[in-house]
Amino acid sequence: MNLKKIEFTEVRNYVIFGSGQFVNLLAPLLVAPYVISVCGIEEWGKIGAATSVFILLEIFIDFGSKLLGVKEISSNKENKNRIAEYLNVTYAFRFIMLLFIIFCLFLVLFLVPNLDFKLYFLGSSLLISQFFNPIWFYIGVENFKRINKVIIFSKAIYILSVYLVVNQKSDYIYVIFLLGLANTVVYSFYYLKIFKEYKMSLSSVSKNRLIDNIKREYPIIVSNLSIAVYTNFPILIVKYILGDFYAGIYKIGDMFLSILRSYLTVFFNVSFPRFCNIYFENKREAISHLKKINIANIIFLALIVITLCVISFFFINEFGLDKKLLNSLLFCTNFLFVSLIVALNIPFYQMLILKNHQNKIARISFLGSLLMFVSCYFLSKNFNLQGSIISIYIVEVFITTSIILSSLSLFKKND
Repeated sequence: MNLKKIEFTEVRNYVIFGSGQFVNLLAPLLVAPYVISVCGIEEWGKIGAATSVFILLEIFIDFGSKLLGVKEISSNKENKNRIAEYLNVTYAFRFIMLLFIIFCLFLVLFLVPNLDFKLYFLGSSLLISQFFNPIWFYIGVENFKRINKVIIFSKAIYILSVYLVVNQKSDYIYVIFLLGLANTVVYSFYYLKIFKEYKMSLSSVSKNRLIDNIKREYPIIVSNLSIAVYTNFPILIVKYILGDFYAGIYKIGDMFLSILRSYLTVFFNVSFPRFCNIYFENKREAISHLKKINIANIIFLALIVITLCVISFFFINEFGLDKKLLNSLLFCTNFLFVSLIVALNIPFYQMLILKNHQNKIARISFLGSLLMFVSCYFLSKNFNLQGSIISIYIVEVFITTSIILSSLSLFKKND
């Protein structure tokens, strides 16, 4: 196997996929200042809290497709029938979960008082878009150019529609709706392409196949849900304890972190299918490849974090902001260093997935989410916004350490 050729292809994929993700990251940076200036920081906090709720609900629609699905597709590139079979089961289950989640959401909206009904009702468009989302499939087949088109078209429609529709404070209720609408339009177009190419038939999926799929992938949903909880739930705790203003500030800090999490997602999505392909042919080369690309990734990420911190410090000071808001925004740069901790566990996380140790990942993630609930609540209550960021560091250190130790113990058993 020509490892240099593989590494060149992988670098090319990083560049192609990364350029699309740049647009993905640019969208909130263009939308956030505009929405905050028109609607206010409190309404931005409401949008942030609602977005976190929808991200949690989307996990049930995705189920295991973002990890096991990518692995299944990448391992069967030459077997079109196997891919079609997997697509049928996956999207049939997604459709059932979509109907169930929307029903539960509307039930909660009607029964629970004091919820922002319009914001959540309109925001349910985000759940519909997630059913159609084809990006996980294109990652599996390593068609990163197609992913770029999906991202660029959907985000262009979203940004343009926000600037056209959001013109007064009360229009904050449309921000999530417009994101869901833009995604639905673009995702459904490419979903139909896949549907026709693989001659999909959701109605042909048997009950037993769906049950088998659930049994195989449920550890991943536990893991993904736990990860989503400890990354998205803190803003809900901040909103509950400190109010919408600090939830808005937290959302800005989380946006900084999301930029780097998105970069790590690009790195993971490009490197994982390639790592799987090499590993099944030559384990020694695969491990060497994994070490090399992850060391380079951590060094590159450290340079990005330091650069962003320096730029943020000088950039924010130029605006002459209120001292309370200025200190809060500068504090948000502390979120950036969390990404370095996350980056450390990526190679070990990939190894556990490759070896089908989803149960270990699920247990670690579940314990991490419990730790987040306890630490974020008590630390935020005693140390305000500073407590929430301390909580994130505690949880990420725990999860990274646990994943590394689990992976190392797996290596010892194999030896």
